Amino acid sequence: MIQRKNILFAHDHSIESEHFYKYLIDKGFSPYLIKGGSAEIIYQTSLKRPDLLILYDSPPDIDPHEICKILKGQIETQSILILVLDGKNKKVEKLEAFGLAADAYVSRFSPVEELYASVYSLLSIRELQLRLLESEKFAALGRLADRIAHEFRNPLTVIGGFAYRIKKKHPHDPLCQDYVGRIIKEVNRLERIVNQITEFETPAKESYEFVDLIAILQETAEQFKAVIDSMPGKDINITVPKNDEIPLIRASRQGVKSVFENLFENAIEAIPEGRKGTISVEAGMDVEEGILWMKVRDNGIGIPPEELGKVMDPFYTTKPYRIGLGLTLVYQHIRDLQGRVDIQSEEGKGTTITITLPMVLKAPLPSHDFKT
Repeated sequence: MIQRKNILFAHDHSIESEHFYKYLIDKGFSPYLIKGGSAEIIYQTSLKRPDLLILYDSPPDIDPHEICKILKGQIETQSILILVLDGKNKKVEKLEAFGLAADAYVSRFSPVEELYASVYSLLSIRELQLRLLESEKFAALGRLADRIAHEFRNPLTVIGGFAYRIKKKHPHDPLCQDYVGRIIKEVNRLERIVNQITEFETPAKESYEFVDLIAILQETAEQFKAVIDSMPGKDINITVPKNDEIPLIRASRQGVKSVFENLFENAIEAIPEGRKGTISVEAGMDVEEGILWMKVRDNGIGIPPEELGKVMDPFYTTKPYRIGLGLTLVYQHIRDLQGRVDIQSEEGKGTTITITLPMVLKAPLPSHDFKT
């Protein structure tokens, strides 16, 4: 099943468009309705940057030729898929319609099942294209990680080793202790960054085993509860599910733990000092869809709308002394398990990150006892 994408639906007040709009909603989509002419459609599409624009040809109010010409002519909007629906039924007119620069053309009088198939096909192809680009990007990062690990580890080991020796040799020199202490601190920070970068080296599938998501989640939550207790100014309550019906998945245990560690770390950092913080995790499954899901919610500062699309990009960060790989690594680990990561956020109110994973056929159920 494709991930539910953002769709703009240019409604022309006809019975056909109303019927198709309701059909998409019944199929689980949430199309944003535009009721206006060409100028309004161009404005809303440029503003919202959807994955797909469904466009009815209804002259003179809606001119697909002008809309496609403008949207496909702008770098910011040229990648947006456009599906044109109109009443042309002559073969010549259909061929001419492709000259509009739309990505697909379907008669508006086609059955809604056929219209839906066109939408599904366009979005599926786009998703495959994006996954291919992402695979190439992460493959390049993996090669970079390997090179960085090779080129940086040995010098850092030498610098850190000599710094410790100097510190030990001059225990009564406060200035020396201060300077060397700073060197050691920065070396340790660089080593942590290198370790994080090398996580891009995807574990071999042979190293996968059946792992218990909830048990690893509880273990990680206990670890971060201890961290929070040692942080002055932080008052954060973490709640995790006690669901022993979630089946095991095949994955790298360390990879799953890294996902939870990065999610908790980001949530804690997003909650400002002085605020009564909450981090809650929910988990469940949809047997009909064949998926497991997990939601991590915080009541932190949230993410501005203009930044939301960048947060999983490698090396993107707004935080000092951070390399910006936390959510990228979450995304990579989940992608390697054929899952997906969705982020919803409201600035000033908090963020919800949803992880969806495919269920493994005949996977065993966990056999653990939860802490109370």
